[in-house]
Amino acid sequence: MMKRVPAANWMSFNNILYIGDDARNCIVIIEKFNERLLEIEKKYSGWFNSGSYKYAANDKLQHHIHYHFEGGIAIFKFKNEDEIPAIIRKECLIACRELAFEQLNYAS
Repeated sequence: MMKRVPAANWMSFNNILYIGDDARNCIVIIEKFNERLLEIEKKYSGWFNSGSYKYAANDKLQHHIHYHFEGGIAIFKFKNEDEIPAIIRKECLIACRELAFEQLNYAS
């Protein structure tokens, strides 16, 4: 069983969704994060529905994010950070941070 990493060590990274070795818990967190991404996408629907030479008129926030899993850590990254407006990136990072705090409170 993997030991838990102290909160101070991983809470400083805004894009860490999960640390641990339980695949089911990791999937739950990823699903919660995806729900929050959908909320952000709806909030900024004008940007995602605008259409441009680069993106379809019904672009999805999920198309701009990818996940990386390694050694019991699940993180998200923006595929090309400059393509997403700063305010949307910030909200994604806040959503991730909130999920991390929820995990800490649940584990306590």
